[in-house]
Amino acid sequence: MSFWEELGQKLTQSGQEAMQKTREIAGVVTMNADISDSKRKIRDLYAELGELVVNEAFEGIGADQIKDALNDEHADEKNVEITLRNWKAIYSKVMFIRSEQEVIAINEAKISDLKSETKCPACGRRIAKDISFCPNCGTKIVPQQEAAAANEAASAAENAGAETEDKQ
Repeated sequence: MSFWEELGQKLTQSGQEAMQKTREIAGVVTMNADISDSKRKIRDLYAELGELVVNEAFEGIGADQIKDALNDEHADEKNVEITLRNWKAIYSKVMFIRSEQEVIAINEAKISDLKSETKCPACGRRIAKDISFCPNCGTKIVPQQEAAAANEAASAAENAGAETEDKQ
């Protein structure tokens, strides 16, 4: 193969690798934007939820009554009934918050895969997949394949032990 053919192949390969890396970076940027959007939605929902609870639970109770209850030494011992009439609205906002939290978790997992990262099982920090110990807390990192193999071996040993006991 001539020099020019080899050079052409290397340039083509480098161009394809650069294009793939660009796609990965664009994917990470998009997912980070989705995460930021979900976090904004969650903040807004918490604000709406707080407003709804305060309006529902304390309707008809004046500031003086609330102040008196807070200053009452035995307030914790008294039964205070708070009625939430609009519980379906509260429930739906809580469910939407949970769904946005799931979207965040999914996008963070995708970003970790693209960046070849994983989370430390002990401290939760993002770390490179190919390291043996967490640089933050020092926990030994067991690759997922090894962990799965160890779990299968432990299950097989338990099953074998149970069969032996059954035969005796």
